[in-house]
Amino acid sequence: MKVLFDTANYQSLIEELIPFHRLIGLELVEMEAGKALVRIPFREDLVGDPRSKRIHGGVISTAMDAAGGAAVITTLSSNEDQISTVDISVDYLVAGKPKDLYVRGEIIRDGKGVVFTHMSAYHEEGEPPIAVSRAVYRVKRTAKGSE
Repeated sequence: MKVLFDTANYQSLIEELIPFHRLIGLELVEMEAGKALVRIPFREDLVGDPRSKRIHGGVISTAMDAAGGAAVITTLSSNEDQISTVDISVDYLVAGKPKDLYVRGEIIRDGKGVVFTHMSAYHEEGEPPIAVSRAVYRVKRTAKGSE
């Protein structure tokens, strides 16, 4: 699997060049071929229910899509390659606590034009997930022989 960018460039793309990621403070923690881990540091303005200070579900689903997309980015071979989310399903298992959120994304099947991923959200490594997700991404690879 050829990887186009080094980790520093991935980090800039995911954290700074996507405006909504920048707005919610999304950080790329780890990335390797077919896998990614993102983090969103807890902030009061990311709360969905002010009574319990639970993380907004939209923040969780955004982190899920970002982790899956980051895993898929590792399959690119050209600056012209394109990725788009086709479908994403998020199952919220328990309410997110007022703590940092981590999401691990992993490719489960890499096809010619679509990539299937699985994501898991949690507050601390080893804890049961607070949400799980599956997503399908359309990948348009422009390099000859890659599609």
